[in-house]
Amino acid sequence: MSEDHVYLFDTTLRDGGQTQGIDFNCADKQLIANELDNIGIDYIEGGWPGANPTDNVFFASPPALK
Repeated sequence: MSEDHVYLFDTTLRDGGQTQGIDFNCADKQLIANELDNIGIDYIEGGWPGANPTDNVFFASPPALK
């Protein structure tokens, strides 16, 4: 691990999903996770299994990330 590397932790799929007017479905979450991975985000918080039906489906079939 390089001391010069800044590790990025993104909470869009969890915190962003709690924003009024935002309602991610599983396909949305998978697309967003893939795009975050493509731009080099180190850690992606996907939500919480068991918290809601969308998170249950998302964690049952998570996207293949780098």
